[in-house]
Amino acid sequence: MRSRQTLLVTLTAAIAFAAGCGSSSAGSSAFNGVQLKSGDKIVAAAVMATKRQSSFHFEETATAGTSGVSIIADVGTAAGEQHITVRQGARKGHLTVLLASGTAYFQGDSLGLQGLTGLSAKLATQFAGRWISVPSKNSSFSALAGSLAVKTAATQLVNLTGTLTRGKTSTKLGHPAVAVKASQSSKTASLELTMYVRTTGAALPIAVEGTSKQSGNAAHSISAKFSDWGEVLHLTAPSGAVPLATVQAVAG
Repeated sequence: MRSRQTLLVTLTAAIAFAAGCGSSSAGSSAFNGVQLKSGDKIVAAAVMATKRQSSFHFEETATAGTSGVSIIADVGTAAGEQHITVRQGARKGHLTVLLASGTAYFQGDSLGLQGLTGLSAKLATQFAGRWISVPSKNSSFSALAGSLAVKTAATQLVNLTGTLTRGKTSTKLGHPAVAVKASQSSKTASLELTMYVRTTGAALPIAVEGTSKQSGNAAHSISAKFSDWGEVLHLTAPSGAVPLATVQAVAG
């Protein structure tokens, strides 16, 4: 099964916070001073502020031509849910990933299972529409569930890497914000991202936008939006899930 963390890094190119604690601080009108910090300190402040929240909502897309992936997710302290859609031309696949009661679960159609979990076409057809459970002791658990809990999701989605440069202040999605530009490049790939961080209340991320490019492939357009800080989540574990070990045994 393909690493979930590797998948998210591919989609966000290393995307998916100093003042305040909890959802009430997110709405404060007091300036937090983050706009005076260096790029790396703004990112560190954004990560810290995100980790202090009880939950958040995010929507993310990565597109290249007629192909792409979109994610709609709600992330809590110990539970979360993602609805993922993969598009290949006119074809669409779907996958839902859930974290509840210390266990991760995923369910998808054939295309979603093939494109997002690495299951073979035969197994994807066999297990399409069925919940598959991944216990915390399984080696795939942390990669699968990492972006479903606040503290690990903050590291995966907010902690931009590369050369970080503070940008201009502006209003982004209705919030006063400062931009942080992240740049990485190698002989075979490049990444350019801009994250917008609130300058009032907690230094929470608002949005991430940019592009990634690998040699021989079309450039990917990347965007993510964060909202609904402190929302109440009601998630329960699905019944009748097939253990991942059973799926692996069938694979041989």
